Parts: sequence; structure tokens; C-alpha cells
Amino acid sequence: MMSNYEFCGVSPRVAKRRALNYWYVNRGRLGLTMSQFFGRCRLSQTDGTTTITFYPEPEAEPATA
Repeated sequence: MMSNYEFCGVSPRVAKRRALNYWYVNRGRLGLTMSQFFGRCRLSQTDGTTTITFYPEPEAEPATA
């Protein structure tokens, strides 16, 4: 199980650029397209800092009864 990764920046553009660079360098190992990579990312903003969190494991599907 891989841990989550955070990409921080003073603006959304900087955070996205850092996340995109990580994907580009590790795309072979990750085995994800750019769309799949960003589909596993979540954006948050606090105190003027933008953070993009990448969750390497896909989110669990809700259990059906």
C-alpha cells in the first residue's frame, strides 16, 4: 500500500504544476493516465495555500446491500 502524496503551492496553478511534474516523472511506475491520476487527487485550500492530495489506491466502492 502506497501512502498519500501532497503537492502544495501558493496558488492552484503552482500546486497543479507540482502534481503534474510528479505524474510525468512517475507515470511508468504509476501505470495511470494523466486523467486517472488527477481523478485520484483532491484539492483543498487553507490559509492561502493550495494543496492537491493524491490517493494512489482507488477509493473503495460503497458496499451494496
